[in-house]
Amino acid sequence: MCPLSLILKNLAAALILAGWLLSGCSAGGGGTVRFYTVNPLDLPAAGGEADDQLAIEILNLHVPEYLERSHIATRDEDNSLHFSEFNQWAENLRKNLMRTMARNLAGLLGTSAISTPLSRSSAVPDYRLEIHIDQFERDSDGLVKLAARWQLITGETSEPLGVHSLNLQSTSPVEERDYGQMAGEMRDLYGQLSRKIADEILAEQNKQPEQ
Repeated sequence: MCPLSLILKNLAAALILAGWLLSGCSAGGGGTVRFYTVNPLDLPAAGGEADDQLAIEILNLHVPEYLERSHIATRDEDNSLHFSEFNQWAENLRKNLMRTMARNLAGLLGTSAISTPLSRSSAVPDYRLEIHIDQFERDSDGLVKLAARWQLITGETSEPLGVHSLNLQSTSPVEERDYGQMAGEMRDLYGQLSRKIADEILAEQNKQPEQ
């Protein structure tokens, strides 16, 4: 074989290999990693004097271990979990949810005296709160689902005031690869949970005799 034919043959093979590699990267969903958070509700900032505000301490917020991973989880039809390589949480989801709950409750209850393990407050709590997130992801039917339980405890006597639960889902399905919409639906559902918890706290507060 002449040198020119050999060179052309090697060049053709190199072009085929390059095309195969490019198509493989495209099909595999390669590209820039995108980062998301579950944002708080758009609520007015709390005002007033700290001494006159309702004080809440979030003792802890628990999530399943699979939600602790940085890669965003979704659920497939066979009930298996899929973790996206290129769509990730900007921070640990448990810490994100704890911080967002604190901001939501601050706005909903009109108080800045919200304490968490991430941000301590000097105020003596009127109520303490323990939250368990049992499910929070896009399910196999495309709906984003949130299952949560929480316990409210009096701050003065540490008396349990009951365990509550709530199951929520988005009103419409989310496209499989639309992680931005999924994060938006998670924000809305988490906002509903925050409102429910705030309502429970206000209901307990209204039972207290006036000073």
